[in-house]
Amino acid sequence: MARLKHKLSEPPTPPERGVKAATFKLLLDTAMDIIKESGHIPSVAEAAARSRVSRATAYRYFPSRSALVTAVIDSSLGPVRKLASDNPNGRERVHELFLQTFPRFKEFEAQLRAAAQLSLEQWGLERAGLLEEEPYRRGHRVRILEHAIEPLAPLMRPSVRDRLHHALSVVYGIEPYVILKDIWGLRDREVERTALWMADALIDAALRESGQPTQGARMPRATRRPPEWFDTQYNNRARIPGHPAILQHWADASASALQQPGWVLDLAYGDDPSERLDILPAQGPGAPVFVYIHGGYWRALDKRDHAFIAPPLVEAGATVVMLNYALCPAVSIEHIVLQLVQALAWVHRRASEHGGDPARIVVAGHSAGGHLATMLLACDWPTVAADLPADLVKSALSISGLYELESLRHTPFLAPDLGLSEASALRLSPAAMPAPSCGSLVTVVGGDESEEFHRQAALISGAWGPRVVIAAESETGRNHMNVLDELANPLSSTHRRALELLGLCHGNP
Repeated sequence: MARLKHKLSEPPTPPERGVKAATFKLLLDTAMDIIKESGHIPSVAEAAARSRVSRATAYRYFPSRSALVTAVIDSSLGPVRKLASDNPNGRERVHELFLQTFPRFKEFEAQLRAAAQLSLEQWGLERAGLLEEEPYRRGHRVRILEHAIEPLAPLMRPSVRDRLHHALSVVYGIEPYVILKDIWGLRDREVERTALWMADALIDAALRESGQPTQGARMPRATRRPPEWFDTQYNNRARIPGHPAILQHWADASASALQQPGWVLDLAYGDDPSERLDILPAQGPGAPVFVYIHGGYWRALDKRDHAFIAPPLVEAGATVVMLNYALCPAVSIEHIVLQLVQALAWVHRRASEHGGDPARIVVAGHSAGGHLATMLLACDWPTVAADLPADLVKSALSISGLYELESLRHTPFLAPDLGLSEASALRLSPAAMPAPSCGSLVTVVGGDESEEFHRQAALISGAWGPRVVIAAESETGRNHMNVLDELANPLSSTHRRALELLGLCHGNP
């Protein structure tokens, strides 16, 4: 593999305990605060003065500015440098690396920019013979990327493998942020997507040059199985003999719920007849807004089929909005996502007219609706319209949701209606997207659901991490259909989770 021409800067070893450990941490935290405030690496003397620590003491811990910045970056990116994957697919390893670490690059962008600035400054001083301290040497990405592309190495000539390694080091790190944000004005989410797109293009180019099939980017899916296996995993009506009774319960409970006074029905959020929503307002103004998206594998059901979930949430203090959308195969899933983006923009702009607080929107959904709710959490709202805040969706509750759609391309009872291609399945898979920069997700799955639905829930937890996926629940004894009943049950953990996201839960979690 390719090797660096210089030895990397290593961080000072922090004291383990006592006053020395506290002083070390104080100096380090102070340096990080200065960088965040001013965008430059402070001198050791500046960090000492701000910390009210003597210069002599500070220099014992950090002999140079290079030592200080090395400690800052190690503190910021230490978890990234320890990432390891046993995925045998090199492309998927690269995807995992980008999806798990770019949110951390964003979190510590100021520190990383300052470190890059120091490196460039010292490069100039060193060439002029004026550098009077040990230089700060970057390059930990070399080892990180070497591990990521390890499964690809046997497929390529050594020279091609090394060129891929070099090229990926350009698109992995702070450099894409500097170029794409400062020159092009892209937002963080688009920077991450562009960097991942470039990584895929580089892998494809290296594989082509080595005479290997590119196969395109893929999401990890279930182990290769025959089509009938996917049907047994995803055809929930076939899996649940009692499904007619569940559907009848939904119909009866929803008919009863719709008799409750206060409903505002069939408001248009768009021009198409399918673009309608129902609202059951809270009793008073300023209530959090619970937006619900029905399931049905994007091809069946209606908002009113699940109206029964609304009254218990309204009684708890929420305004509930039930969304409709066009159905496959008349439209694509991508079309449905765009419809619901339009619907949420409408809700944000008009919620106050129906007692809702536009700054407290929670989106939920069941099955395909869980997928759509998760997509809305990941939406880059300011690119949709200038008046929409980045955190328009404060959180999402996905009940038995789907986060990787590649498997559905191999599911015979669904595939013809959904019409997914390899590219569109990847594009529409939340688990293939960068973790949202704001907002949180709670997933729920029935304890009796198929292993694929449990895998789907585990996949999004792993892809987006605990910063975003704050809880992953399993409802014991519930299947894919009757797990939805828990949302309307005030005694259930699913209902309590909904209230917590809405800020309405005042009891113990």
